[in-house]
Amino acid sequence: MKLALSSERCPDLIVKNMKAIIIGAGEVGFHTAKLLTVDNNDVVLIDESEEACQRVNEQLDLQTLRGSGASPVLLKDAGISDAELIIAVTNSDEINMLACQIADRYKVETKIARVSNPDYFSDESGLTPKDFGIDLLVNPEQLCVEEFTRLLRTPEAREIVEFEDGRIQLAAFRIRQANPFIGKSLAELDRNGVLSNIRFAAIKRRGQEDVIIPKGRDILKQGDDIFVIGSALAIEQLFRLFGIFFNPHLERVIIVGASTIGIELARVLEGNGTDVKLIEADENLAELASQSLKRTTVLHGNYLQFQLLEEAGIEKVNGFVSVTGDDENDIMACMTAKEHGAQRALALIQQPRYLPLLTRIHRLDGAVSRHLTVVSNLLRLIRRGNIISVASLHEIDAEVIEIVAGINAKIAHKELSSLKTKFPDNAFIGAILRREKLIIPSGESVIQPADRVIVFSMPDAIPAVEDMFATRRV
Repeated sequence: MKLALSSERCPDLIVKNMKAIIIGAGEVGFHTAKLLTVDNNDVVLIDESEEACQRVNEQLDLQTLRGSGASPVLLKDAGISDAELIIAVTNSDEINMLACQIADRYKVETKIARVSNPDYFSDESGLTPKDFGIDLLVNPEQLCVEEFTRLLRTPEAREIVEFEDGRIQLAAFRIRQANPFIGKSLAELDRNGVLSNIRFAAIKRRGQEDVIIPKGRDILKQGDDIFVIGSALAIEQLFRLFGIFFNPHLERVIIVGASTIGIELARVLEGNGTDVKLIEADENLAELASQSLKRTTVLHGNYLQFQLLEEAGIEKVNGFVSVTGDDENDIMACMTAKEHGAQRALALIQQPRYLPLLTRIHRLDGAVSRHLTVVSNLLRLIRRGNIISVASLHEIDAEVIEIVAGINAKIAHKELSSLKTKFPDNAFIGAILRREKLIIPSGESVIQPADRVIVFSMPDAIPAVEDMFATRRV
């Protein structure tokens, strides 16, 4: 996942003890509100659904208001005159845009809007986010398309998180039967130079609920889901050592679903010279897709029937992506495609309840979660103390954070090996960026103030990590 936004100005927002209004209590709004309340901010959440407001009231300590987030009266009741932040993430572009426009009149410092329709701010429209008072624009469909594209081009990768414009990556992949390093311990890999520019952050083992923060004695086993951190080049080299090769050019891809994501993904791929076929069950949507795409072949029919997949050439495709918006059908379509020869099968996941099950579906090579993709990118915009950015992972309950070492921080000026008893066990330092130099840390490494550090962490360890990096007065 990678930040995709448009902004007229990008404020240096540090979220601490501030007044924030969130409009939309769906998964994105709910998880963003949860983050802000953990940091003791004054949060008001607005939604038109009584059921959604009730869910928030039962699980979070904040105020909810029922009604339209574009209502000036309701926004005034929510305290917009004192708010420093407004995040509008309903399913309605128009409500989100109007809410930000109203917030701009009240001089709210930072206004973030979720806008899916690219027509609003296209070159032809002549409009910009600034015309609606929007400081930061988040497009969920664009984010999902970018993530699908990265996963298609990186065989075996189940998830990719990028930092520093892609220079540093966290990649998740499964250890397959042909991997030459099965049965080897991480200590052995380190002695052989395999880990010189890479750090193993976590192992999710088949049949085990708990995530392993690996040590040198841990052994790679077939079926393990591995999470590694390093430079983009180092991760590509590791993949090659493991017998995994990148696909810089995708020859053939099948997309199921003429949704906005499906059409935009097809447009990106066909622009790169990929032979794309798009399958859509609805005849009208299929016709619209055919009119909007230049070189994509659009097929109308039931994508769960093998005959149609066979007609589309399923046995010869580099990638198969199902983005209909029906989670069960998208997963089933991927399983069918994989069974009949697709090299790579990826699904769009809408419901969070499916995410913990993904590692158990062995014919599903990866998934993109719509709500987590947006939440992770919002977290990058909402800075917490020394934390620059945060990414929540899809398949395990963990986060990757980019954090700055403060002046006189507990972590600074000491060899990392001397901090083993002080640094939380369920967190892991994966990389250090000192000015423009990337350092993969060892026990002898020393973090300096102002270093930017990538930390892999379980959620309950983040407060302890923040404490280690916090600026301290002498």
